[in-house]
Amino acid sequence: MFSELRFLPASRGTLQLLRRRLELVQRGKDVLQMRRDQLAKELLTMLDELRKRSEAEKAFLEASRRIAALRVARGEHEFRSITSLVKPPEVVGVTISYQGVPVPQARVAQEPDISKVTDPDYRTAIEELWKAVKSLIEVANMEVAVEKISEQLSYVNRIVNSLEKNIIPLLQDALRRVEERVLEEELEDFVRVKLLTGA
Repeated sequence: MFSELRFLPASRGTLQLLRRRLELVQRGKDVLQMRRDQLAKELLTMLDELRKRSEAEKAFLEASRRIAALRVARGEHEFRSITSLVKPPEVVGVTISYQGVPVPQARVAQEPDISKVTDPDYRTAIEELWKAVKSLIEVANMEVAVEKISEQLSYVNRIVNSLEKNIIPLLQDALRRVEERVLEEELEDFVRVKLLTGA
């Protein structure tokens, strides 16, 4: 599209074509800048949420230690017997749209069933562990969303920069050159007519 700009004929039609192209590209750049701002705002909001990661990891480590302590104190046989009573959770993958960016996410379809666990120590420890795991799932989901939105933001930014630094200046330069040639030709035509009419 842009290699032909230097070979465009100097005419009013060419001027109108170049003006329309330039206006379209500038409107596109404005829309992409708004999109970039929206993505950046969404990303900043998510980065605040990611600060919860250390809390979630700490809670998971504490819950894991509690389970491990019970396992050591009560013995391997009792540990396996009680944990076999727990029906594991069901986690499914879904795709969520953040500002139009598709992001794969993990969603808990079914909580673990610990109704058969009657030992209060094990029950509390399992509940705490599941709560910590759910927090880690949320953090992981947020990290994936941040990664996908960052990729999209980078892509939009590259396009905006290309429009600003390459395409718009090329169009403006071509428009200026064609305008100058049209004015020169019109001036030559005017002088020629004046000379022919002897005015």
